[in-house]
Amino acid sequence: MRKLTPIFVFLFLACQTATPPPPPDTTPKEPEVSAHGFTLEEEARVLQLEDQRAYDPAFVDAWVKHTNPLHRQRIALALGRIGSQTFYDRNRNNEREWHEKQAGVDELIVLSRDPDRNVRQAVAFALGETGERQAQDTLFHLTGDADATVAAEAIEALAKIADPASISRYVWATGESWAEGVRVRAIRYLFRFNSDEAMQAALRALAAPSTNVRQAAAYALSRRALPLARPQLELLMTDPDVLTRAYATAALGRIGEPDSAPLLLRALGDIHPWVRTNAIVALGRVYDKTPTLVRIDDLPLIRAVLDDADPGVRANAIDLLGYYARINETAKQQLFNMQFVGSRWDRELVAGAIVKHLGSGGMTNLVEPTSWGKLRILEASSTAPVGQPLRAQFGRDAEALVRVAALSNIPDNNVHAELDLIRAGMADTDPVVRAEAIKRYAVARPDTIPNAERAATLRAAEEKERGQTMNDARIEALTAVAKIDFDGRYTYLKALLADSDPVIRRVAADAIENDLKRARPQFTPLPTRYTQKDYEDIVRWSRQPHTATIHMTRGLVELALLTQDAPMTTWNFAQLAKQKYFDNTTFMRVVPNFVVQGGDPRNDQSGGPGYVIRDEINMQRYTRGAVGMALSGPDTGGSQFFITHSPQPHLDGGYTVFARAYDGLNGVVDQIERGDKVETITIDEKPHPGVQQVVAAESAPLPVVIGAIERARLMQLPGYSDGRAAYQPDMAIVEMLKSYVRAGDRLEVFMGTWCDDSQREVPKLLRIVDDLEQQYGVKLPVSFVAVDRDKLQPEALVKANRIEKVATIIYRREDRELGRIVETPQSLIEDDLLVIVAKP
Repeated sequence: MRKLTPIFVFLFLACQTATPPPPPDTTPKEPEVSAHGFTLEEEARVLQLEDQRAYDPAFVDAWVKHTNPLHRQRIALALGRIGSQTFYDRNRNNEREWHEKQAGVDELIVLSRDPDRNVRQAVAFALGETGERQAQDTLFHLTGDADATVAAEAIEALAKIADPASISRYVWATGESWAEGVRVRAIRYLFRFNSDEAMQAALRALAAPSTNVRQAAAYALSRRALPLARPQLELLMTDPDVLTRAYATAALGRIGEPDSAPLLLRALGDIHPWVRTNAIVALGRVYDKTPTLVRIDDLPLIRAVLDDADPGVRANAIDLLGYYARINETAKQQLFNMQFVGSRWDRELVAGAIVKHLGSGGMTNLVEPTSWGKLRILEASSTAPVGQPLRAQFGRDAEALVRVAALSNIPDNNVHAELDLIRAGMADTDPVVRAEAIKRYAVARPDTIPNAERAATLRAAEEKERGQTMNDARIEALTAVAKIDFDGRYTYLKALLADSDPVIRRVAADAIENDLKRARPQFTPLPTRYTQKDYEDIVRWSRQPHTATIHMTRGLVELALLTQDAPMTTWNFAQLAKQKYFDNTTFMRVVPNFVVQGGDPRNDQSGGPGYVIRDEINMQRYTRGAVGMALSGPDTGGSQFFITHSPQPHLDGGYTVFARAYDGLNGVVDQIERGDKVETITIDEKPHPGVQQVVAAESAPLPVVIGAIERARLMQLPGYSDGRAAYQPDMAIVEMLKSYVRAGDRLEVFMGTWCDDSQREVPKLLRIVDDLEQQYGVKLPVSFVAVDRDKLQPEALVKANRIEKVATIIYRREDRELGRIVETPQSLIEDDLLVIVAKP
């Protein structure tokens, strides 16, 4: 399966003692080095080693000692990728002994003293990717590097390793004596230590004067609950930084205390959809824990977010309405009626909400659901009494997606009662259905299926699946049989270490180490489907800038491919696009304020091209608009990809970032609903954008508001208050303007809260109007209407005033329009106003 599986790696934190000063800087000064590039053959060889996860001591040694720092930097990154799956086998017994390290760690330790800061940064990143605990002293030394970027990379690497014994040393870097960049990185990843002590360090940082520090602390607490942090998190619900508010809201949801409910309800009116989305999810968690908190008086708030301008907010609000439908007939009827209105995605979610909140009482009111609607129903009914008969019904569905969902939602404690459905699934013609059936079969109680029978059945299933194009069922059978103690288990698993499928090799190695508790076996180098010429072709292609254009019914999404950071991944993506592989696929997974995911011709998150590619984990960050490869484990990428709505730091270093969306984020990606169609993906249709355009796209989007908007709310929008304060109008023009304003004059402003032009011009108008009143006592009333991106809503006001561009500023005298300023003034905005009002 190719699913984006969030990484929840939690770490342990000991009590913090007095913060010692950072270690002294002993970094050698960088010499003047003339950099030159790699040859085609050299770079192809590095790609081949990474692809095979092969450690070549002679090649590595030559690059570690190379006079060119680019060679040393590149081999450091390669060793991080290779060493994550390969170890030094000093005694050549194909088993990792206690004293043997991950491959390349010794060379990385040598390179940690390199005079070039870029090399040291790559070393810190690579050591974190290897997960090698024996490298921690080196990383702690690098946290004192003179270059803050190197130090920050080292502290994040320590969080990836997450050694409980090192937590007290790690916490030092969260103290105020450290550079802010290092401190922020240390605080952000405290959640990986999976301990209250670690999270208390984050709690202490919530009161920091620095926005970046507060944001990092709120993020850490949004990943792991700390009830003690609730009062401080509630204070951050009004923080001026949108991400801090969004993270604090999510953190309160994880805690789930009833006292937070009023603040979360208030957050439904936040100016930014990221906060509103998180508030809805948080309220659901609170209501799950304390259903008595649901009050009819709050229903108008819930109904308002059902009409929100943001599709993600609307989608999440459907489930929230379900809590009110349990106790209120009006809310219940609205939920039933929504089956006939709204988008396809809305109707799918409504089906699940009806079953989740109303159970069998709501079943009689269900209309015939779509395949994805059935999936939502099955998810919602998993633990309910109605679940078993629904699974029996949908387990015979014509769509594999539905049959998979019927099996996956069988609770562990009910497997024995649904073995007939499971056994039928194991004989299904679809490999993903078989995989899910095997997974369920594996958890049947021993008194229902004796271990000997279970082992024989699973071994037979694994052997039968060999040679299939999709390996899902084989992987599930192997994973399950490895957990059963039977004669010959080690020999059976050991034989699979040389399998032609690289994923099977890794799964077998994991089982030997984790299930049999034996030394980890070597399963690399991996087989590859590329020749040396192929690697050279990939290198040659990756040396040029490339773009991709996702053509959707909603519009275009433009991607800048990161060919230097992920050459194999971008090459694979481009080849699939040129083969029209993505044509008529969908974005089959949408998680508001997280990701949209596509690239699966099966449309069920399980499809792929029939092969897997190796991860190319790099130092690119999962900021807004990052494009990553979806995985179901290490090195399982193929065709499925995702685009982030907002920053997702927990994905950093775990999934390959291979592109960035630089256009179409606001107008397309943020509007995508589950099931939206991809018509085609083209390569190099557009020229590569500049770095500034790519970076600008990562910024938090301006919020979308529709309808009349009060000035107080307008001033909460990003940039409006600062823009008004910063603008200095020509007061001579303003003084002339005041002579022409008459009683009954007014301004109507049609604007887009999402629009850069509106953000630039409307604050100027506010300053002019304020100066007229404050300096000359002339009051010129202004009303504001926020329109949608298509300039179609609010329909009555937009049509009546013929609004085609925003911002549009209309000057009215009584009921007569004197003139208007459209989008961009001809000169200064006060000049344009004077021209309008002074006309004879």
